[in-house]
Amino acid sequence: MTALDADAWADALTMYERRYSIVTVGPRTHQDWSQDALALLRKEVSDPRSWRTLEYWSEADEEWRADWLAPFEEPGPDWPTGLWTVPRTSVERLLVMLSTNWLDVPNERKRNDFEARRPELERKAWVILSRFPEETSFYTNSGYPGSYSGPSTEADVPDFYEATTGCTPLSQHDWDLGLFAVCDTEVGIFWSFDAT
Repeated sequence: MTALDADAWADALTMYERRYSIVTVGPRTHQDWSQDALALLRKEVSDPRSWRTLEYWSEADEEWRADWLAPFEEPGPDWPTGLWTVPRTSVERLLVMLSTNWLDVPNERKRNDFEARRPELERKAWVILSRFPEETSFYTNSGYPGSYSGPSTEADVPDFYEATTGCTPLSQHDWDLGLFAVCDTEVGIFWSFDAT
């Protein structure tokens, strides 16, 4: 497997370059991780390792503003309660699903030769996941797809290679799916949007 460093991280993020996606990591400084996530969404903080981030919007875009959450909406005070906890055993597949054209692996299998690309996507997802230690908590706004029968002690592990059952949008779009990775020192945001 690829060792984690700035170059490996940057290479792993290329899986999201063809998607309307945002990938960014910021420092964890609050007891309540949602405060750190909001600071990251508002662009008040940056990657503590100074590693690559990916943002669909850039300063060259007419709509871009430094203080703007776009495409995210300003969340209400209890916004984290609308998220589901994701076991680590499902996160690699969730990261891969977030890189697919339709945010839907079954569609990707039918239309875009997913199985041929799958090993490389999974390698990149593993690199991303390796940044976050074992005790990291993961949260998603994605409805849970079918159970994954892989190695896990959990009774109902979501399989993000199955069709997603819905989402609780956090953006101005009707369909956005993402992942928050929360550890003692960092908060990561991995989000993809369907702007159609």
